[in-house]
Amino acid sequence: MLGFGIAVLVHLGQIVLGFYGFWLVWRVLLPVLPGPPQPDERIAPFAGYFTDPLTAPLVGLLRLPPWPATLIVLLADAAALAALARAG
Repeated sequence: MLGFGIAVLVHLGQIVLGFYGFWLVWRVLLPVLPGPPQPDERIAPFAGYFTDPLTAPLVGLLRLPPWPATLIVLLADAAALAALARAG
């Protein structure tokens, strides 16, 4: 029973990290994709709540623009996904 619970948690973690990785890719690629020039028209207002809590501290700590900081978070997300895949 414990093994089943751990497997469920691993798979739920993979789903959450996978969705978050997709969201970061969309957030990183959105400025370079064609579309309206105003940022308010390009992305829903709630989108910042998914990425800003992780990228804002990195931007302040390393004094990077948001784009490279988001890529660093994306790499960390990919590493966590790989670790969960090994655990599962």
